[in-house]
Amino acid sequence: MKQRAIIDLAILAVVFWGVWSLRFFGVANIGLWTMLAGVGVGLMLLKLRGQSFASIGLVPWSQGRDKLWPKTLGTLAVVGLATIGGAIVFISLLGPLQASPAMTEQPDTIGLFLLDILLGVWVGAALGEEIFFRGLLLGKFRVLFSGAKSATVYAIVAQAVWFGAGHAGQGLTGIVLAGFIGLCLGFYYIHRTPGNLWPMIIAHGLANTFTLTLSFVQSVAAG
Repeated sequence: MKQRAIIDLAILAVVFWGVWSLRFFGVANIGLWTMLAGVGVGLMLLKLRGQSFASIGLVPWSQGRDKLWPKTLGTLAVVGLATIGGAIVFISLLGPLQASPAMTEQPDTIGLFLLDILLGVWVGAALGEEIFFRGLLLGKFRVLFSGAKSATVYAIVAQAVWFGAGHAGQGLTGIVLAGFIGLCLGFYYIHRTPGNLWPMIIAHGLANTFTLTLSFVQSVAAG
């Protein structure tokens, strides 16, 4: 099992960072392409290993539906507190946060904005990041560290470090802040929504939709 986890993590690393590095060649929307590639390969590995989607938290909607929205609101609270609290602390210690292109390069029309919300927020960030980091990576790291006294803690930290590094385009402050948010989400997922990734996906999408919409409205007002 550990050997398979090492192989799978190595494959995911090559795919993820290989696509991610295309940003240095000017490829647009690289965050979306990175997540699509990472999730696509990850799901293929899942099937190759004979595992179901439910093994990474993609359970049927009917499972735990009565607790879906309370857990989603709880996740939103975690995201909000981690983002605001982390930003206050890390900006004061490490300097200003470099805004991502998604925030600074606003579309010119409402149609393009809605496309950004659909693809960038819900496909790339909400579905892509949660499936890849809290679903696939966290599960692989738990297998890798199995047998250790604090295997789950190590796994949560490992996926958070990877999550933070993936936000290197936002500078050191962005890396640390994203890693901190990933750490909080990892612990919340394991302890509050174990085996059900949907509250994480919905909360992530709602939070990013709110942030991007606010930025778009400010851009339109200023323009």
